[in-house]
Amino acid sequence: MLNKIKKFISKNYIFCILFSYLIIRIITYFYLDISIDEKWLFGLWQHIDDVYLKENLFKTLLYFHAQPPLWNLIIGVGVKLQGYISVKVFMNIFNMICTLIIAYSSINILKLLKFNNLNIYIFCLLLIILSPSILLFENLPTYAHFTCVLLFLIKLYFFKICNKYKFKYELLIYSFSTLIILSWSAYIIYFNILIFFLILPVVLNKKKFYNSFIIFIMFFILGAFPSIKNKILFNIFSNSSWTGLNAAQATGYDRQNWPLCSFQRDNLKIYNKLFKNNNNNKVYLNNKFLNDNSFNDLGFIYKSQNCSLKSKQFLISNFFEISKIKVQRFISVHAHLSIDFLFKPKNWKKSFSILENLNYNNYFKVIVFLFFLSNYFFYFLLVINILQKKNRDPVDYFIIINLILYMYLLFVSFYGSSWEQERMRYTGYSFIFISVALIFKSIFLKFNNFKKNYGM
Repeated sequence: MLNKIKKFISKNYIFCILFSYLIIRIITYFYLDISIDEKWLFGLWQHIDDVYLKENLFKTLLYFHAQPPLWNLIIGVGVKLQGYISVKVFMNIFNMICTLIIAYSSINILKLLKFNNLNIYIFCLLLIILSPSILLFENLPTYAHFTCVLLFLIKLYFFKICNKYKFKYELLIYSFSTLIILSWSAYIIYFNILIFFLILPVVLNKKKFYNSFIIFIMFFILGAFPSIKNKILFNIFSNSSWTGLNAAQATGYDRQNWPLCSFQRDNLKIYNKLFKNNNNNKVYLNNKFLNDNSFNDLGFIYKSQNCSLKSKQFLISNFFEISKIKVQRFISVHAHLSIDFLFKPKNWKKSFSILENLNYNNYFKVIVFLFFLSNYFFYFLLVINILQKKNRDPVDYFIIINLILYMYLLFVSFYGSSWEQERMRYTGYSFIFISVALIFKSIFLKFNNFKKNYGM
């Protein structure tokens, strides 16, 4: 009977993955009633009020300087479709599609790693469909799940381009990296430069440098559009006007210069007026969206501009003390599942109270921390071994690229974030997925070799 089930799954693994996902989501959505909590749709700092999105979507995004525009454009589409479908349902469907794309990327990555169909199903079931982290962020209206998908896709096409260069793979990699830049300020416009250097060995080998460089320039400019727009309108070259305030919060400088360098609204009207005076009181600066005491208020640009340099100087002068605190926070974050996040989906705490309590159990913390530590240790050993090789295969290059992309995220979350590292670590879920797959493959190969050597 068991062999028949295995054969059926092996022959129909795609269907089994889709069917398993559908059954699990029917249970969580309709029985457990886990879905997006409406209060987070327009209650988060990064989200534009639906009134503005409804009145004039284009003009609102034009004057939106607090964050890159893409995620709010997606929410804005949901707002515009409200006559046909609620924003909550629209975002739930959008996030579910994102999960299916994660599954698609995972299947193809595992195929490239030479996993058989049965193992592909098991991995997707355990690490994607049944993952509490994916379920939680699938039911939150933040850009975390969207950026997680984009990183999965970037890594999939990096793997493909390492195997065999195709123009469309390069185009897709830059497309997805640019979408991340347009969605989340942690991925600054220079992220595409990193992508360029990661692709460079492949294009040099294929003698396609000039074509590749032109593609890079095109996507670099496209990713820079929000920064260029913010420079023209608000004299700040960044895809988010919060850069200085984020730096102040991440380094602790906000407590040294309170309330100027905090996200509090104290004296915001004064800062708003000072910003307008510094920018010659241009007419468009009187737009309601820029003066409504929200996090897109012009006062926050003034605060950010006046805290950016001082925050960097504070980090340099207190580097070791701040790094020590960051290490403690890093360890703490890696002792919890990614569900340890401030915002929760509807009915999450009620339905997963056991898991929530377990996440704060000291023994469980040790297990989770050791899981991440063993993954990091294994991966670094793997990379060291690869670097010592004279002849490297496409899988070796992919393993190195995967590490570099994850190190970028860890660095940004380490020094660029204070209390949202769980969300940032979740967006790098693809690294852990690939690492676990490689560990399994390594153990499986050693076990098979052991059986062959001893005639088992």
